[in-house]
Amino acid sequence: MNASWFRHLVQIAAWLTLALLVAMFLFLQNAMAPVPALAFELPDSGAADAAAPGLVALLLPGDVGGTQTEGSLLFFDDDRYALSDAAGVNEFAERLVRRAAEAKCGVLTLLCDRRVPAGDVMQVMALVRKRGLVRVQLAEKQDR
Repeated sequence: MNASWFRHLVQIAAWLTLALLVAMFLFLQNAMAPVPALAFELPDSGAADAAAPGLVALLLPGDVGGTQTEGSLLFFDDDRYALSDAAGVNEFAERLVRRAAEAKCGVLTLLCDRRVPAGDVMQVMALVRKRGLVRVQLAEKQDR
């Protein structure tokens, strides 16, 4: 007699649980109403460009490699350019434009040392954009 009573109690509990779930669903469905919202699209992350950088330049502080120069040093295509030398900066810009046209690439990845002044980074970015490259990706050298 105790076993049949227990089975009836389990069956009733299952039905009560189902009824409670249906009641909660109906209650929450009435509580959810459309509200005004702002719809926007997120920009592309550019992950495809990051996988294949194309053109790469390295920007280091002027005291690297035992040399002491005023301003930072820019390395591109196995050549060194001092940012303090206007003629060298123009030569870099012309070479960059030629290489970008050859590679059909409008992206420059600029590898920077943490010690490079922010003004030098901005100077290179402005020069690159002025010469027609559409995107500059920055990468910082990580300390180990």
